Amino acid sequence: MFVVALSPRPRSVTDVADASEQLWHQLSQVHTHAPFTALSGQLLLGVPKDPDAAVDALMRVARLNFCNIGLGIGSLYEPVPTEADLVEGKAARRALGALEAASHRGERVPICVSSGNDEMDAELEGLLRMLGQWIRTRTEAEWSVVDLLTPGVRGQQKAVAEILGITPQAVSAAIVRSGYNDELGARAAIARLLEFTDQL
Repeated sequence: MFVVALSPRPRSVTDVADASEQLWHQLSQVHTHAPFTALSGQLLLGVPKDPDAAVDALMRVARLNFCNIGLGIGSLYEPVPTEADLVEGKAARRALGALEAASHRGERVPICVSSGNDEMDAELEGLLRMLGQWIRTRTEAEWSVVDLLTPGVRGQQKAVAEILGITPQAVSAAIVRSGYNDELGARAAIARLLEFTDQL
C-alpha cells in the first residue's frame, strides 16, 4: 500500500489561500482508497488507490511547489479504512517519517520515500525529484494544453485547440515543449518500481 503525507510550506508562496485552494483542487483529482484529509493545520494524509495514483499525487503536489512530500510504502492494518485519519500500519508510519525527512533536507523538490529499503528509496527519490523539477519548468501556456489532455486518447489536439482558441499546430508544439509524452513514460516506469518495491 501507499500513503502520502504532506506538510504545506507557506513561506514558499505569496498567496497562501490561493495555493491551498489549488492544492485541494489537485488532490481531489487523485484516485484514492482514502481521500486526502487534513489531520491538522500542518499535516495532510491520503491513501492513493494504486502505484499510478501515488505517482499522480506526488506530481500534482510537486507541481505547485507548496508542500513537503512524504511517501510511505508497506502494509496497512486491514480492512484498510476509507478515511485517511483512521489508517494505521507501516506505510502510514513510513509516510510520516519520510515527510519529516523531506522537511529537513532542503531539496528543490522536497520528496522523500520510505519503504524499509534504503537503496530503493534513494533511487525512487532521485527519479521523483527529477520528474517533479521537470514539470515545474512548464509555462502557463503549456499547462493550459496539458491539463486538457487525457493519457492514451488519440485525436485530442483538435478538440483542445478549439477549447483554447488556438491552432492544432500550436497545441502540438506545446505538447512537444512540455515533454508531456516523456512524462507519461517516466510516470509509468516509476509506478512499476513502486509496485515492485511494495512487493519486496
